[in-house]
Amino acid sequence: MSAEIEQLKASAYSEFGAGNYKRAAELLLQVESVIGSYDALSNDIAVAQFKHGDFESAINRFREASELQANTSRLILDNLVEVMKERGAAKAPVIPPEQVIARHLSQTYCPLCNAVNQGFRALPDFYRKHAEDNGFKYFGQGEMTAHDSYTCASCGASDRERLYAYWLSALLCRGELSRDASVMHFAPEPGLSRWLKQIGFADYQTADFAMQGVDHRVDLMDLPFDANSLDFFVCSHVLEHVQDDAKALSELFRVLRPGCSALLMVPIICDLDEIDEDPAEEREAERWRRFGQGDHVRLYNRAGYVSRVQNAGFRLQLLDVGYFGAAVYQSLGLKKESVLYVVTKPEKSDQ
Repeated sequence: MSAEIEQLKASAYSEFGAGNYKRAAELLLQVESVIGSYDALSNDIAVAQFKHGDFESAINRFREASELQANTSRLILDNLVEVMKERGAAKAPVIPPEQVIARHLSQTYCPLCNAVNQGFRALPDFYRKHAEDNGFKYFGQGEMTAHDSYTCASCGASDRERLYAYWLSALLCRGELSRDASVMHFAPEPGLSRWLKQIGFADYQTADFAMQGVDHRVDLMDLPFDANSLDFFVCSHVLEHVQDDAKALSELFRVLRPGCSALLMVPIICDLDEIDEDPAEEREAERWRRFGQGDHVRLYNRAGYVSRVQNAGFRLQLLDVGYFGAAVYQSLGLKKESVLYVVTKPEKSDQ
């Protein structure tokens, strides 16, 4: 029986690779009928159904896969603890967790353009050269920015954009974010902005201090929006540019509606002891040396950033590879250290 199941799986993956998504889904459903469902299999069925155009079935399958993955992750962790206790000091070879990857239909995937197995491109050498020339000692030590798989080879979306889109897709599938939501995108990344417009938010707007073509020209430290007026916002890699990030955080907290969440991301150095900042520093070479980019005024560590976000009143979730799974990180081309910072304004708030 196991040989027959493996043959069915192989046939399904072959059909998927050939673009026969309906047949791939049918074969995987046959596998499920024999061995039952598990997270990776349910996800593979969902992807095949989505590619075929059966969106309703795909959404239901993605919900099921998400629930199965959450339950499996807890079980795996419990089992791993028990196994490690039993093994003790045995000298068996250790396989790094990031290499223990569930079998998926695609090796690489970009949720912004739906490119499958098109691969990713490396970070432009400009950044490494400037870091070396100016003596920035933390180059390559950030939580995100995968140097070898930075941009999608098809659409140019960065690694963090791919993670944002993947997470937002899950929110929409689970009904945790409505397309009727009032969404503000600060300093909009072109690829992510196009994708957010395409998926059909009824009230999607953009804002920036200097960028051309945005809906609102704004100062993040003094936003022109009403209190409690936004259901969701994306503010990614902006706070490291502003003179007073505490004021900016206060303003972002003010405009978010109580009970609503948002993406609030900055570049974070893994081994940095404390935040290094100097808004008065105007020498570009010195900014490169201390902060890693000529238009940055601070360099964050995790503890310092978390403290500032919480001091602004937000609740904070850190979603990492333990939440998404190693297979997702590999498929999206992410570093294993990548973390998604999700903030929520409490239901009961004075602002």
